[in-house]
Amino acid sequence: MTWKAVARKDFHDSLRSRWFWVISAIFIGLFIGSAYFVGAGLGNIDQQVSTDAFLALLGGQVVALLVPLIALVVAYNAIVGERESGTIKLMLSLPHSRQDVVVGKLLGRSGVIAVPILLGMVAAGITLVVFGINLEIVNYLLFTFLTIALGVTFVSIAIGISAATSTNRRSMVVSVALYVLFTQLWTYVRRGLLHLNDNLSLGWETAQIAKYGLFVKYFNPIRAYETLAATLYVGSTLDARLYGVSGIQLQAYKQILGETPFYLSDAVVVAQFLLWLLIPVAVGYLLFDRAEL
Repeated sequence: MTWKAVARKDFHDSLRSRWFWVISAIFIGLFIGSAYFVGAGLGNIDQQVSTDAFLALLGGQVVALLVPLIALVVAYNAIVGERESGTIKLMLSLPHSRQDVVVGKLLGRSGVIAVPILLGMVAAGITLVVFGINLEIVNYLLFTFLTIALGVTFVSIAIGISAATSTNRRSMVVSVALYVLFTQLWTYVRRGLLHLNDNLSLGWETAQIAKYGLFVKYFNPIRAYETLAATLYVGSTLDARLYGVSGIQLQAYKQILGETPFYLSDAVVVAQFLLWLLIPVAVGYLLFDRAEL
C-alpha cells in the first residue's frame, strides 16, 4: 500500500529535521527533570514513594498542556504545506491517492510525536530506578500509552485541519484557536448548559446540570486524558472523574453522583477520546478529497 511509503518518507524527513531533536530534548529533559524532582524527595506529593508519584506529577497540567501544543506544531502544515508549495501535485502524480497522503501523513507525524515521548519515559524510568523508587510497571506502561495516544489524537486533529484548509495561515489559526478552546475556554462550553436550561426552559435541576456538565467536560480530549491518567494513581473511578475538584464542591458532587454513573465510566470517556482521534482526520480527508488543487 502506498500510504506506507508516504508515512515512511514523512517520518524519515522528520528525522533529518532539527525540530525532531528539539522535541526529543524537550520531552527527555522534562521527564528526567520530573523524575529527579520526585526521586530527590523535592516533590510535595501525598503518595507512597513509587512511580505513581511521578505519574501524578506529570499527569496534570504538565503533559496535558505541552503534548497537544507540540503535536499541533508538528502536524498543522503536514498537508497544506505540500499544497502551498505545489509538491502535493507531484506526490499525487505518483501511485498515491489522496487517502494515501492523509493516512501516510497521519502515521508519519504520529511517529514524530510518539518516539520522543517514548524516549523520555524510558529515560525517566531509568532515573527513577536509580533513585531506588519502586517501579509500578503496569501503571507506567499504561501512562506512557495514554500520553502517546494524547499526542497522536492532536496530530490527528492537526492533520484534519491541514487537509481541510488551503493555506498554512488558516491551518495555524484554526489549530491555535482549538488549543485555546481546549485549554482555556472549555469551561464556558459547560456553562452554556446553564443558558440552554434557562433559555429553553428545560427544567433541569442543579443536580442534573452538574451531571451533564461532567459529561461535557470529558468531551474535551485533554480533560479526558487527565481523568484516564488519574485512574492509574487514585483510589476509584469516581475519584478520577472528580480529580482536581476539592472542598465543598467535591462533597457536593459525590453526594449527587453516589457512585460512578455509566456515562462517566472509563469506557465512555475512552470513546469520547477516540472520537477526537477519528472524526477530525476523517472530515479533513473528505474536504481534501473534494478540493481543487
